[in-house]
Amino acid sequence: MKKIVPALLISAFLFLGTARAADEIAFVDLQEVFKQFYKTQLAQDQIRQQADDIKMEREEIEEEVKVMKEEIEVLRADSRDKTLSEDVRANKRDQLEEKLVNLQKKEQDMIDFEKLRMQQMEQQNTRMTKKLFDEIHEVVIQHAKAKGYATVIDRSSKSRIGTDIILYTSPKVDITAQVLAELNEGRGSTKVESPEFKVETPDEE
Repeated sequence: MKKIVPALLISAFLFLGTARAADEIAFVDLQEVFKQFYKTQLAQDQIRQQADDIKMEREEIEEEVKVMKEEIEVLRADSRDKTLSEDVRANKRDQLEEKLVNLQKKEQDMIDFEKLRMQQMEQQNTRMTKKLFDEIHEVVIQHAKAKGYATVIDRSSKSRIGTDIILYTSPKVDITAQVLAELNEGRGSTKVESPEFKVETPDEE
């Protein structure tokens, strides 16, 4: 009996130590926090506005190209019109060649413009995404320190084949809701759909 009691006490201490260690670990769904963060919606609005601006500018260039093509067709027809004098037709051919060169340049400008603007939008997306995650990380760290957690793990992490790394998390140690409440404090209930721009965590390759 005397040997059994110490063994039970040791088991109890081990159990309590394990439970305490478990309580020091918390989990957060960073992707969910990112989607529900009110500043994500503001960032989406900026990206959407920039995309609309790109579309509008492209349409303006496309309209210029359309007008140039119409002018080229008229010049091409006039350069072949035998009711006109040879001098007039020669002049039309010269104008046609010049218009064709200008058209080629305008079409290349349109390609270069779209490529540049898309690169700028992607760079802005990357900067805003990093800034948002940095702010989220800071709130997670401060929350963890205040609550005495030794470690916080992102439960939205995926393996290389796209499967969940964390298969189950007890609601008792999931701080997603608390982190969101701190980030969206004073904003009421914020429900944001999946971001329209690509979301990349800073650690992703």
